[in-house]
Amino acid sequence: MYVRFKKRSRLILLPLVSVLIFTVALNFWAHQNPARIDLTSGHVYTPDSNALAVVGGLTKAINITFFYDVRSRAMQDARYLLEYYAQLSPFINLSAHDPVLEPAIAELHQVKFAGTAIFESDGRRVRLEQLDEVQFLNALIRVSSDAAGLVCFTDGHIESNPFSFQSHDHIENEDHGHDHSFGGRPLTLHERHGMGMAKNALETMGYKVEQRLLLGGPNALAGCSIAVVASPQAAFSEREGAQLDTYLRNGGHGLFMLEPFIESGLDELLETYGIAVSLTRIVDSKNYYWTDPGTPAVTNYERHRLTRNLPLSFFPGVAEIKPAAKGIPNDVSIAPLINTSEDSVIANQDESQARSRTIMALASREMSAGRIIVIGDGDFSTNSFFGALGNGQLFLNSVSELLDQNKLVDVVPRNYELGTMRLSNIQLKSVFVITIVVIPFSLAMIGLLIWRGRR
Repeated sequence: MYVRFKKRSRLILLPLVSVLIFTVALNFWAHQNPARIDLTSGHVYTPDSNALAVVGGLTKAINITFFYDVRSRAMQDARYLLEYYAQLSPFINLSAHDPVLEPAIAELHQVKFAGTAIFESDGRRVRLEQLDEVQFLNALIRVSSDAAGLVCFTDGHIESNPFSFQSHDHIENEDHGHDHSFGGRPLTLHERHGMGMAKNALETMGYKVEQRLLLGGPNALAGCSIAVVASPQAAFSEREGAQLDTYLRNGGHGLFMLEPFIESGLDELLETYGIAVSLTRIVDSKNYYWTDPGTPAVTNYERHRLTRNLPLSFFPGVAEIKPAAKGIPNDVSIAPLINTSEDSVIANQDESQARSRTIMALASREMSAGRIIVIGDGDFSTNSFFGALGNGQLFLNSVSELLDQNKLVDVVPRNYELGTMRLSNIQLKSVFVITIVVIPFSLAMIGLLIWRGRR
């Protein structure tokens, strides 16, 4: 009896042990060979082909520090996506933290809230507050790209200086000593009207920044990937305007940030793109920043990848971008990027002339590879306002749009979708007849036949 029980026990335990061994081996194999089956209708968990190409093409180490809230489903999904990228590429090193549970690490990275991702590689640093596939991939591209381009700021016209004065202070340290630990974070102070913060951000993204004097010769912009005209207070000469025009016709790009009330001397150049800039500022009585109607604020942008997921931006004294008096040339295409509200007017105009007005536009010529972005204000990107809301990101997006339009990816976001069935009117009638008439009648006839057979 005991022998028979022992044999029976072995027969029972052997399949259980086999299943256990198979399960452990299967889990180990799945961990070493990451794959997933996406059953969502919106393919939420299926990376785009562009994403696979970007992640698979990485050749240098990238450290990603992600701060998330463990209670948030959206942030958990973002963490899963980053973990999947880390599994696909040996160059991605991911660490995820909850800033509430690990405040020391959050303080070290100067993070106060969940929903922040920091990408770092070779001294470059990109910080994200938007957690989606497009932002992650473009951050990977920006932080891993070598020599993204040379950004040349024009000089000699009292422009906002990218090499403006900045001081290094440690006033936030309790002992006021020279301590760079997370307990005594350094504080960098910038000259208000300069563009030192913009320069630092460009260099962090991999761009080189220089200043160029257009009077230095016919090749003053040689090697420049983009020419930035930042709030000139004195007019460009005719010869300087011709140099900029030649540079643009030879495939260069231009970011023109002009100011109201200032004669820039670039009217003829902008006219070749069909653009004119008003000399008077816009007053927006509906959407404005703080208490100044002369500082229009914008949250509803035109549909363009440059303004995608961009928070509120504001413009302290902005001119209107409008068609040139001679009209728009046939070989030029213009895309308005930012408009004011419908209640905006030119200063000192009657309210009856209120309408939405363009303050930022992208223009290109068919016969030239060069493109330009014209903004009726440059103060928004100075040190005073660069770090506020979406202003700094708008400036960086403008540079990236002009230089990296074929480099950054544009992936269609995927979302959860409820399962739905859409039927035509004929299909609805057919479903009604089958479910309400045919099936009940058939069951009744079958029951009647069975009853008669048993009688």
